[in-house]
Amino acid sequence: MEQLLSEAQHRWLRPAEICEILRNYHKFHIATESPTRPASGSLFLFDRKVLRYFRKDGHNWRKKKDGKTIKEAHEKLKVGSIDVLHCYYAHGEGNENFQRRCYWMLEV
Repeated sequence: MEQLLSEAQHRWLRPAEICEILRNYHKFHIATESPTRPASGSLFLFDRKVLRYFRKDGHNWRKKKDGKTIKEAHEKLKVGSIDVLHCYYAHGEGNENFQRRCYWMLEV
C-alpha cells in the first residue's frame, strides 16, 4: 500500500489499484475536512456522506456555460469486465492539465 500511495503522487492509478485502496480504507486516514488548495499528486480519502462539501478545495475549476457550476465528467470504470468504480473529474480553469478526480465504489 505504501508503494501505491507513493506512485499516486506521480501518475494516475489504475482502476484495480483504486479499488484496492477503497476496499482497504480502514488502513488509511479518513479526512474530516476538505484540504485548502491541495498540491498536485495529493490523495485524500473522504466519507462523502459525512463530509458533504469535499469538493470545495479552493482551486478554480472550469465552469459550465451557466458560469456557476463546475463542469464535471462522470464515468464508470471497470476492473476486468465488471463496472466497479464511479469516477468524476474536473479540469482546472487556468491549466487544462490540472485535474481533480473523485472515485467511489459502485454497489455490486
